[in-house]
Amino acid sequence: MRPCGECTACCTWLIGDAYGWEFGNGKSCRFLCEKGCSIHKIRPEACQKYFCAWSQELIDEEFRPDKCGVLISVEQNENGQYLKVLKIKDEINTDIIEYLQKWSEKMNTPIVYLSKVID
Repeated sequence: MRPCGECTACCTWLIGDAYGWEFGNGKSCRFLCEKGCSIHKIRPEACQKYFCAWSQELIDEEFRPDKCGVLISVEQNENGQYLKVLKIKDEINTDIIEYLQKWSEKMNTPIVYLSKVID
């Protein structure tokens, strides 16, 4: 597992509830501070169980979410496993799209690409 370091993308894009405060889909968690999660040791279960594809070392080092503009996670549905790619920045380098297409073919894993929701 890679340590998150300065990346806090999931604190804004993972949909959840932190002790009565909803976050996600572009709305940062109330407990996100300059140094990261201020309640890391007692963070909600949804946060404890979430590991993006980058942190799991399933994708290359340079595609850390806060740097590449997408939050990537391995998901499961009735049809099997797939890669969920959520756009978190306005501009995404075309290299990431090409990389993910090749990764998808190599791993025989479909990709679902989602653009961020604007209120």
